[in-house]
Amino acid sequence: MPGSDVLSLRQIEAFKAVMESTSVTAAAEAMRISQPGVSRLLRDLEHAVGFPLFLRRKGRLVPTAEARLFHDEVQKYFRTMRRLTHTASDIRALARGQLRIGAFAALSIMVTPAVIRRFHAAHPQMHVSCTAGQSRQIADLVASRFADLGIIDPEARSGALRVERLWRFRCVCALPAGHPLAGREALGTGDLAGQNVIALEREFLSRFPAGAALHDALADSLRLQVQQSVTACALVAEGVGIAIVDPFTAGHFAASGVVVRPLEAEIPFETCVVSSPDAPLSNAAGEFLALLEDELERITRVHEHVVRC
Repeated sequence: MPGSDVLSLRQIEAFKAVMESTSVTAAAEAMRISQPGVSRLLRDLEHAVGFPLFLRRKGRLVPTAEARLFHDEVQKYFRTMRRLTHTASDIRALARGQLRIGAFAALSIMVTPAVIRRFHAAHPQMHVSCTAGQSRQIADLVASRFADLGIIDPEARSGALRVERLWRFRCVCALPAGHPLAGREALGTGDLAGQNVIALEREFLSRFPAGAALHDALADSLRLQVQQSVTACALVAEGVGIAIVDPFTAGHFAASGVVVRPLEAEIPFETCVVSSPDAPLSNAAGEFLALLEDELERITRVHEHVVRC
């Protein structure tokens, strides 16, 4: 009996059903096909493998030694298929895999932790890692595929990255509790002149005309300079001075006594989410992005000082 080595899944299923039920009739019922259909599949399988699978004795099918050996491998195959089915189900349900996030400081203390909490609550078996750093460091991680999503300052993005979302909010003024200006509803250039202003790098304000004008007008008051809004707000909390920062970092420090007030000048604070253009977003990354959008919407509803431009 020459073998053709061409096997079909239906042939294997018929063989497995007969081996486990020892009856063509029972196999046909399990497969919901006719008995002749099962017999035909068995004949085709015997032709394909090149050796007899069953002997008929007193109306019963008796597996050959070769059939039993072949059945051992068939069982392994179906166990593997079940594992693949479970794996696919886990991947679909986000119960398996890894999500790697990078976030710059402005969103890594107030926004990103809340999103990670919500994502983890929905998918507790997923492995999630979050790296906080400067925007250019995060951009490099995404470009080199060491992070799936990067939440960064748009100024740090490059052509090697795909921008998934971009948001623009208004900068605010952070003041120590009890500061004379804390009672104002909004602060203008005249209010800030002569105050001890903690400045971020000039590029933070000067990329927009209103920010550049405010930076130049307050040049004599900019006695302290830091690189990140987290440091600026920490100094504000210590009563060192006031600072013009993003609304999220300022909001986080409100629990430490920092007072947040809007600025009369509309100075944008931009943030974006970037990914690698070499691969589509995973389901996990897509869901995280949706949760991030929802969280930003929630914050704008709950916190009056978080205002979109």
